[in-house]
Amino acid sequence: MFDEKRRRMVRPEFPIFEVNLVQRRRRKWTWSICTSDGAVVVQGREASRPAAKYRADRALFMLLLTAPYRSRLPV
Repeated sequence: MFDEKRRRMVRPEFPIFEVNLVQRRRRKWTWSICTSDGAVVVQGREASRPAAKYRADRALFMLLLTAPYRSRLPV
């Protein structure tokens, strides 16, 4: 129910992204960045959880830096 309320409150020009970390095998971690609709934007695999968290956070940061709405925001 909270997700539905959150989706209704989001304006279309400001998307919400989610970072997911999933352990696939004993020592493999998969990370992905998804939209609130569930579409995967970026994904990758790392050998450790800290490395996967770092890569996912870095990818999210780069994604937000290149967002098209950044050029329209007043300074």
